[in-house]
Amino acid sequence: MAELNPAPFADLVTRLYREPEIQNTLFHLPRRSWHTPADDAPDFSVQFHSQRAGNPIGPAAGPHTQMAQNILLSYLAGSRIIELKTVQIDDRLDIGRPCIDMTNVGYNIEFSQELLVYDSLREYVAGMMLIEMLRHDPKFADLNLANPHGDVLYDTSVGYDLAGIRSDKVQRFLDGLNDATVEIEKLRNQIPTRFKHARDIDYPTQISTSVTLSTFHGCPADEIERICTFLITDRNLDVIVKMNPPMLGKDRLEHILHDQMGYTELTVNPSAYTTGLMFDESVAMNTRLSALAKKHNRRFGYKFSNTLEVINHRDFFTDDNKVMYLSGQPLHVIALTLTDIFRQTVGPNVPITFSAGIDNQNIADTVACGFVPITVSSDLLRPGGYGRLAVYFKRLADAMNNVNATNINDFVLDHFNQRDIATQKATQHYGDPVTCAAMLNTTIAAENARNDARYHADKNRKIQKRINSHLDVFDCITCDKCIPVCPNAANFTYPTPITAFDHPDYVVQSDGSVVESATRQFEITEKMQIACYADFCNECGNCDTFCPEYGGPYIKKPSFFGSVKSYTDAAPRDGFVATQTETAAAIVGRIKSHEYHLDIDNRTATAQYNDGVVTAQIDATNHTIKSVTINNSTAATPNHNIDMNAYHTLRHLLAGVLNTKHVNQINAAHIT
Repeated sequence: MAELNPAPFADLVTRLYREPEIQNTLFHLPRRSWHTPADDAPDFSVQFHSQRAGNPIGPAAGPHTQMAQNILLSYLAGSRIIELKTVQIDDRLDIGRPCIDMTNVGYNIEFSQELLVYDSLREYVAGMMLIEMLRHDPKFADLNLANPHGDVLYDTSVGYDLAGIRSDKVQRFLDGLNDATVEIEKLRNQIPTRFKHARDIDYPTQISTSVTLSTFHGCPADEIERICTFLITDRNLDVIVKMNPPMLGKDRLEHILHDQMGYTELTVNPSAYTTGLMFDESVAMNTRLSALAKKHNRRFGYKFSNTLEVINHRDFFTDDNKVMYLSGQPLHVIALTLTDIFRQTVGPNVPITFSAGIDNQNIADTVACGFVPITVSSDLLRPGGYGRLAVYFKRLADAMNNVNATNINDFVLDHFNQRDIATQKATQHYGDPVTCAAMLNTTIAAENARNDARYHADKNRKIQKRINSHLDVFDCITCDKCIPVCPNAANFTYPTPITAFDHPDYVVQSDGSVVESATRQFEITEKMQIACYADFCNECGNCDTFCPEYGGPYIKKPSFFGSVKSYTDAAPRDGFVATQTETAAAIVGRIKSHEYHLDIDNRTATAQYNDGVVTAQIDATNHTIKSVTINNSTAATPNHNIDMNAYHTLRHLLAGVLNTKHVNQINAAHIT
C-alpha cells in the first residue's frame, strides 16, 4: 500500500514564498483560482459555535484535509472552516487501492487515518502556520486576507469509539491542538533563514476548540452519547455528531433513492437500517447533550450526513470490498430530506452542519438553510479540484445581491422570502427570526432538491470517454486534468526539450570489450511532462478516473520519492529519487522493477551509469561510453546489454524535475 510521507516544512515554506513569484501558482493552483474577496463584497462571515469565520464553506474531513499542503490549498481557494481529517487510535490501517470512484456520482471505500497520529498533528499545525504566513506576512498583503474575510477556523474530527478516543495517543493529539506551542516552535525553527521574517509571526497556539465526532456505521447510541459526554466535560469542546442517512427509514429512503431519483441499481446495505444511531434515539440524545453542553458553556449539534452504505455493484474497487459508501448528488437529496425532518422535530436552535453533494449550483440554497459549516468533498475531487470553489463564492454573492442581502443573516431571511413568516413564528415560539427562517428554508430546499432532475440517475450515469492512447513515461496529451483532481497535490508538470534521435545500445563482451548493438530511437514530443510526487500519493485512483488516456497517471507516469527511505520502502514499485549538489546531480530509479543509477558530474561533463551489472563512464556531451567496469564478475554474464534507452530516460527525468524555473516538490529544496 502507498504510504503518505509529509514533506520537510522548509520545502513547504519555500514553495509558499517562491512558487507564486516563479510561475504564478501555489502547489500548482493558479493565481486566478485563489479567493481574494474585494472590500465591497458581501459579508459572508458566520459564527461557528462561539467563533467567527470568514465564510461557512470548507473541505470535509477527508482527502482534502490530511496534509499541510491540502489545508493551505483549501484556504487559498476560499475555505474558512476547515474540518481536519478524522484521527483515530488505529493509524496502521491496510486500506484497499484504489479507494475513490468519482466516475459520476461518487463512491469510496473507508479511507480514514492514513498518517500516524503524531504526523497528523504535525501536518495540521504546519498547515495552520502556512496559512498564517499567507495572511499576515506583508509580502502577501495584496491578497487582503488579514481582514475578517480571511478569518479561519479549524474543526477537529476524531473517531471511532470511546476507548480509542480516551487512549494516550489520541489524547496527546487533542492536547497538541489545544496548545500547539511545542509543535509550533519545532516548525518555526525549520523556516529557512531567507524567510526568517516568517519566524516572527504570532502563530495561534490553540488551533481548535470544537470536534466533529465520526463513528463507524453501526456504532450504538449509548456509545455515541458517552463519547460526546467525555468530549464536552473532560475535554471542554463543542461537539458535532455525524448522522447517518438510514435514519430516514427504509421505506422513505428507498422511495427517494429508487422511485424519485431512479438509482435502482443501488442496494442499501440491509444492516445499515438496524445498527447505529436511530432517529428517535438522536432526538432524545439531543435533549440530554444540549443541556449538558449548555451547563459547561459549550455547544452541541449534528452534522448531516455521513455517507450511505451501499452494496458494491461495480468493478472499480477490489472484490473483497462488499460495501462501498455513496456520496455526491443522490446523497444531497437524501441528507437534505433527513435534515428537514430532524429540524422539524427538534426545532431550529440546534446547530446543524452539512456535507452531502455540495456544489456551485446548490451552495446558495444550502447557505440559506443556516448550516455552519457547509463542507465539501466529492465536488473537489472533480476536474478543477480546489479551484472549483471560486464559482461557489460567485454564485453565493450573486444570490445575496439578488435580494440585496449584505450579510448571511439577511440572506437567510430573504433568499426564500421567509422574513415575515419567520419573524411571526419567532415571536410566537422561538425568539430568533434567523434560525426560524433557516428551518423554513430547509423544508423548501429539500423539496426543491427532490424535484430537481439534475440529481436523478439519468443525469448522472455519464462516463468519461477515453481516447485510443496509452500513457507512458514521457508524453501525453498534457490536458493537466490529473493535477487539480489530486487532493494531495501529488501530480505536477516539469519541462523537457522536444527531441528525437537514434542511439545504440552497447554489449559488454566476455573479454570486457564494449561494442555497439542495435540502434533504437528516443523521442519526446511535448515540452511539458507529467510526474507524480510519490510521497504525496496514496494511490486513491482519482487521477485515473479523469485521465482521457489509458493507464493511470499515478501508475504510468514517473513517480518521484522525497527520500531514499520512502523510495526503498516502496519497493518493488517503480519510481525515482533525484538529488543534486552545486557540482553534480544524481538519480536512482526502478524501471520495470530493474534498478539503475545515474550520476552526472557537471564539472567534467561525465556521467556514471550503473545498471546493476556494470558501471559505464559516459561522455555527457555526446553520450558515448568511455569505459566500463563490471560490478561483480561472479554475477556478470557474457554479452551483457547496456540499456541506453534507460540512460536517456534517466537523464531527461533528472534535468526536468531539477529545473528550478518550474517549481515542484523535488526541486523546492534547491530554489533560492
